[in-house]
Amino acid sequence: MSDPVMDAYTQAYNSSGNMVQAFGVISESGQVLWQSNNWDLTADASTLMSAVKSRASSVIQNQVKYSTMRSTPESLVARNVQGSGILILTKIDTTSDRWVVAWADAQAQPDGVYVDVDRAAKTLRGKI
Repeated sequence: MSDPVMDAYTQAYNSSGNMVQAFGVISESGQVLWQSNNWDLTADASTLMSAVKSRASSVIQNQVKYSTMRSTPESLVARNVQGSGILILTKIDTTSDRWVVAWADAQAQPDGVYVDVDRAAKTLRGKI
């Protein structure tokens, strides 16, 4: 049996042209439920969720500051102005407290990579 989160990560990676390079799932309470082995969300999961809820103008992940480009109650897209990439949070579904967090290469188009991550997140409905 395959890992549904790894499958979603692979989908986002492939559909983004290899731009999505880190992936995780966190709960609204800040619990890390799954993360790819190339980053650690544990220290920042709670503050990431707070940033989404408050529609913060910036968010910090792994000591890197990202400026919020777009924020809704169910998503956040932020870019590091020094070129350290794009951070995306999107809710798996409206009735869940689970969120996908993804990091994409700085060369990615924010709107396009958001769509790739959101589509991958939606495949996780009821699976995590």
